[in-house]
Amino acid sequence: MLLASKNAIMNVSNVTIVWMDPHSLVVSKTVKGKLEEVRFVLNSETVRKGDLRIGSHVTVHYTIQNHENVAMSVQVRN
Repeated sequence: MLLASKNAIMNVSNVTIVWMDPHSLVVSKTVKGKLEEVRFVLNSETVRKGDLRIGSHVTVHYTIQNHENVAMSVQVRN
């Protein structure tokens, strides 16, 4: 589980999109040899850069609001 202080901007880099819909995004990453999935809320203020699709490698900048990871930006990595 990812935790941050109130209103801190966090990021998670080089993760892979495993599921998405217009309002949420789930990415996977490897932590200590184990695959971990993290869910992010997408809203009208989320900046989307690149062609976001399942299998894309992305960087997500987010904050924690009401115990949810809210994506501020999602950018496809080349």
